[in-house]
Amino acid sequence: MTGKISFPGTECLLLTLIVTSKLSLSSKVEKTKAVTEVLDNLLEGYQKEIRPGLGGERVIIDTDILIKSMGPIKETDMSYSMQVYFRQRWKDDRLSFYLPNITSFTLSNKFINNIWKPNSYFINGRNSKQHNLTVPNAFIRLSYDGSIYMSVRLTVNARCPMMLSRYPMDRVVCPLFIGSFGYTTDEVVYRWENQVDIDPGVTLSQFELGRIEQQNITRKGKYGDFSILQVYIHMSRVVGYFVIQTYVPCYLIVCLSWVSFWINRDAAPARVLLGVTTILTTAAIGMTVREGLPRVPYPTALDVFLNMCILYQMAAFIEYAAVNYFTKLMPLEGGADEDDDEADNLVKPGINRKVKKDGENHTAEAESLLAGNGQNLDKTYRHIIISRIKRCNHCFLAFLSCIVGSSAYRQKRTEAADPEAGNSVSDIDMVSRVVFPLTFGLINLCYWLMYFYLEVS
Repeated sequence: MTGKISFPGTECLLLTLIVTSKLSLSSKVEKTKAVTEVLDNLLEGYQKEIRPGLGGERVIIDTDILIKSMGPIKETDMSYSMQVYFRQRWKDDRLSFYLPNITSFTLSNKFINNIWKPNSYFINGRNSKQHNLTVPNAFIRLSYDGSIYMSVRLTVNARCPMMLSRYPMDRVVCPLFIGSFGYTTDEVVYRWENQVDIDPGVTLSQFELGRIEQQNITRKGKYGDFSILQVYIHMSRVVGYFVIQTYVPCYLIVCLSWVSFWINRDAAPARVLLGVTTILTTAAIGMTVREGLPRVPYPTALDVFLNMCILYQMAAFIEYAAVNYFTKLMPLEGGADEDDDEADNLVKPGINRKVKKDGENHTAEAESLLAGNGQNLDKTYRHIIISRIKRCNHCFLAFLSCIVGSSAYRQKRTEAADPEAGNSVSDIDMVSRVVFPLTFGLINLCYWLMYFYLEVS
């Protein structure tokens, strides 16, 4: 005996589901028709060229911005760009409606072209654009009381005035000004609804984002007062890139120029080549880092550093010129000793008499300076002071002779030399080994304190 097995109530359950689905479908269709009829009725006779409440109360535009990404920030033309969600809210009583169980609905971007909307623009904007992939990135949410919420995805490019005197340790404040392109405060007023927000994942390669300031102001114009929204984005530049690419290489190059102090003063090609190479290398680095900067009429902190490095490299180069002029072909620093003087008296009596005469004059000057306190000084100490005074006077006269390029002084030093004895280490090189690093370190300490740690207004 065969037959179908049936469960009680199965047919009833299936019938109930079918009826419910048909009712739900018919309800959705009815809602869609109702919304369509409402929209058709709202836009019938609607004039989008006329603002809401014309001749009555002014329109309040509540504005909100969410920053999704920042950059790039260009110093060459002093501008910045960012991608934002630009949101505006206002009320248009002409678009109020009533539908049972429906208080608001979201509409596509096509509906935006059929209604009045604020003619907002970025006052300091440059080449800003709206995103249109895959469709125009904009939508409207319409509420039953006529309140409109509009959100648009934009890439804003705006001017950002920069003061680069502390570059690359500067702080940048990039403004954004929003206003109406024609409506005065008698018709349209802008105000911030919420704090300008930044997406948590927003980062910049050379900057750290700081605080954001926002204001509502009124600016006087030719045809009346205009309501303007202001945003100030504070950013501080990260100096790590410049330390790796500029500061550390320049420090190493300056230290390399000091190696010449340990090279024999007879090795003129080596010392000259080293000095010229370090100067040209630093100059090339300076030209490279200035490519991304505008031609401002004031020095930046980076310019000060590079010029300081070049100055020390030139000083090391000039130091060798002084060594060459003062001590080249001299057996010992400061001239020949007493035994050599006695031997030279037999060969060149005229020259040594002249040198001896100069020494007597220096000794007489020193004796006159110490006449008042000579009784209280020990003979050894007295001899040391006299020698130092003689040496200082001699160095000062030698320096003047070098500056004016006295050929007679140079000839006299060369004739008094003993080429067979060779050249000892120059005292100028020995002093430079200490003076150059010490002064360079002190100047750099002041440099970093002034530009990096101290607040400069």
